[in-house]
Order: sequence, then structure tokens, then C-alpha cells
Amino acid sequence: MPDTIQAKPEISKGTKLLSLIMILIIGVISNYIYVLAVYVGPLHEAHNWSMNSIVMAYSVAMFCEFPAFLLGGWLMNRFGMRKILVVSGTMYGLAILLSGLTSSVVVFVICQGIIGSLAMYGVFICTLAIINVLYPKNKGLVMGLLYGTQAAGAAFMAPIANFFIESFNVSAALVWQGVIFTVIMFVCCLLIKDPTGGDKEALAKAQEEAEAEEAAEAIKGKSEEELPTMGWKIALRHPSFWILFVSIILIQMIGNVLLTDVSVLAESQYHATAAQGAWLVSAFSIGAGIGAVVIGFISDRIGPYRTTFWMGIIDGILLLLLVVCGMHSFMFYAIICIIQGFTYNGMTTLNPIMMTDAYAARDIGTTMGFMGISYMIVGFLGPQLGLSLPFVPMMIVCAICCIIGGYLSSFSKKSLNKYYQSIGSKCVVR
Repeated sequence: MPDTIQAKPEISKGTKLLSLIMILIIGVISNYIYVLAVYVGPLHEAHNWSMNSIVMAYSVAMFCEFPAFLLGGWLMNRFGMRKILVVSGTMYGLAILLSGLTSSVVVFVICQGIIGSLAMYGVFICTLAIINVLYPKNKGLVMGLLYGTQAAGAAFMAPIANFFIESFNVSAALVWQGVIFTVIMFVCCLLIKDPTGGDKEALAKAQEEAEAEEAAEAIKGKSEEELPTMGWKIALRHPSFWILFVSIILIQMIGNVLLTDVSVLAESQYHATAAQGAWLVSAFSIGAGIGAVVIGFISDRIGPYRTTFWMGIIDGILLLLLVVCGMHSFMFYAIICIIQGFTYNGMTTLNPIMMTDAYAARDIGTTMGFMGISYMIVGFLGPQLGLSLPFVPMMIVCAICCIIGGYLSSFSKKSLNKYYQSIGSKCVVR
């Protein structure tokens, strides 16, 4: 074997373009768990399952992210990106199909919340690895396109899911879409080029280079004295980390409520039809797609912590306005759903920026991993809160959570800056 491994082999433009198209198609259909809101009401009516049990599929899916990334990374390094991508994509479609064949809510949660989510994250980690190697000079653009198609996919899939439910029944809708997704995923995953050819050493080298590039991008434009130096061991003992941890849970509460319960809440509060509920899911997803871009732009100018502060405050005020002025207006509720989608994905975008701005680059994976637990927690609490409290008290609770969460992000920033001042560092967290 030669001493120099070609981690980034020459690939034709046509092959790259075909792979990009396949990646974007996968992005459209790979986040189907976010369309769960369309199915909650029909599944409840068809099987008499409790709504709290149905939305557990989403909550469980959030807890599967960490083990999926660990297992997926190990399997990918062992068997290669292409094989794991094809297996994960096929398993994803089959999980949706099987969830439509069962009359047990437990089996449904296992299919969509565990099997489907593990496959979804498996597809995602393989896609990230392929993007890192196949598009090294345009990685940011391709990643932006992928996230954009995922947000657009949820908006696109919601009315399609409602059409299938109305045309057949909820179980048949899941079966048919599972069949369609299995075929599409299998074909698309096969057509994506594995630029490493399954070579473990080439993959490892490419991943190391990608991580080095990301670390360099995070510190670009800063002098050595301005770089954050707080490692993960200090972070876990420092109050700033846990203040932000709670802040994320509080601000993301309403987003996780609406992500699964938006259709049910619209039906109970506004007597909305199934089609209107599906439209709200799409509206939330459209807001999410816009939010990632706009919030990222604002963060570059005023800083991620300050952006989070204002996002929490404004979100809380808008929710209170809905309760006071627009509680009986379906259109006002729809506008709030769009804004909450904007905030939900905006917060997801800010999280890695907040980590890279405040903590040492060498430990960023570890600190982000621990901070990611906050998303698992709110992924469980949000859907249950939306179904456990009446509409108005729930909105008031979420509004208060947003405002407190916004202030906590500001306290976290102050605590971080105080730490860096105490050690004589010129690092300033914004």
C-alpha cells in the first residue's frame, strides 16, 4: 500500500452533481418524524391510542441521536459509508411501513421512535461524511442546501401525508409512504458516490482533515489571546454551561410542543380541519428553513448569546400576545407557528456557534455532546406539556419559559466573560 493515501480522489463533475441531487432528495424525506403532528389525531381516532403515547415516538427519537451517532460512526468506519448509507436508508423506509401495520402503540413508538430514528441519524452521519470528502471546497454550501431541503421536506411532506390519510386511512397511509420511501432511499443511496471506495484509512484521513478545517474556520480572524480556552472538564464545573443548558430547554419548549402537537392544538382550539392542520405543519417547517439563515446572519453581527437573549424575549412576548389578543384567531395562531418554527431552527443553528465561541476548539465535540442532552430533555417535555395542559395555560407557561430562557442566556454570557477576564484572556463572548 502506498505511503500517501488519496483521501480526496478526483471525481467527475457529473458524478458529483448526481450525488448532490441524491443527497438533496434524501434530505427531503429523511426527517419524516417531524411530520408526526399530522398523524397524531388520526392515529388516536383509528386505534384509540392516547396522544401522549403517540408523541412519545418523537421524544424517544430525540434520545436516540447520541447512541446513533456513536454506533453509526463505528459501523461506517468498519464497513464504509456506502454500505451503511444503503442499509440505513432502506431501514428508514421499512420502519415507517411497519409502523402502519401495527395495532400496538408500543410497536409504533419502537418503529418510528427507535428503528426509524436510528436509521435517520445513520443516513445523516453518512451523508455528512460524504459531503466532507466529496465537496471539501463547497462543504458549507452543500450543508446549507441539505438543511434547507430537510426543512422544505417537512413542509412538503405534511400535505402529502394528509392526502394519503384522507385517500386511504392512517395505517394504509403509513404503509404506502413506507413503501415509497424504501424504494426512493434504496435507489438514491446506491447512486451516491462513496469517494473513499470503502477504504477505512482514506475515510479516517478525510474525516481528520475535515475536522481540522472546521476547527480552523471556528477560530479564523482571532488572535491566540482571543481564542476560548475553557475545556470540557472546566465547562462541566462552571455555572455558565448549565445556565445555558437550562436556557436552551426553556426557549425550545414551545417549538417542541408545536413540532408534534400543532395539528391537535389547532383542532381542539380552533376546530381546524385535517388539511388546515397539515398546512400548519408546513408553515412551521417553512419558518424553520428561514430561521436557520436569518438567525445565523444576525448572530454574525451581534453574537449568538445576544441573539438568543432577544429571541427568547421576543418569542415570549408574541406568545403572550396570542393569549391576550389573538386567542380566537386561527390566522394569528398560524403566524405564531411560523415564528416558532423560525425560532426552533434558529436555536438549533445557534447552538454550535455558541459552543465554538465560548469553549476550547479541541473539546468542542465533547461540550456539544453534553449540551445536546438539553435537546433530548426538551424533546421529551415539550410534546407532553402540549397535551397535558389546556391551551391558554400551556401558552402562558411556554411564554414565561421563553423569557426566562432569554435572560439565562445573557447570564451565561456574563458568567463566561467573567471567567475569561479572571484568567487574563482577551476572549470576549458576545
